[in-house]
Amino acid sequence: MAEWGKLKQLETLDADFISVRSLFLSGSITKMYQLIKQSPTKIAKLLGLNYSSYHSKLVDPEKFTEFHVNLLAYAIQIDPAIIHEIIQKEIQEKVEMRYKNIEDKL
Repeated sequence: MAEWGKLKQLETLDADFISVRSLFLSGSITKMYQLIKQSPTKIAKLLGLNYSSYHSKLVDPEKFTEFHVNLLAYAIQIDPAIIHEIIQKEIQEKVEMRYKNIEDKL
């Protein structure tokens, strides 16, 4: 886990964030869009986004900044690499699809 310095005790975390944390740690979140049902207004507010921007980033997770990923990871007390791995897999699928479309035209 990334060293965050002074971490909160899990007992003091917001109940919604504990739920999101559990989903990430259990592997239940395989696509960022699955977060849409997990306190979207609260997470959007945490990230400094309006709901529409947050929704857009969930659809296209490559739009999340490093800061967004790290802030969410810090808030739910997980290693940001967990979130990055999910986003990377989604990006890889898009890259492969885009490359295949381009390759077919060459």
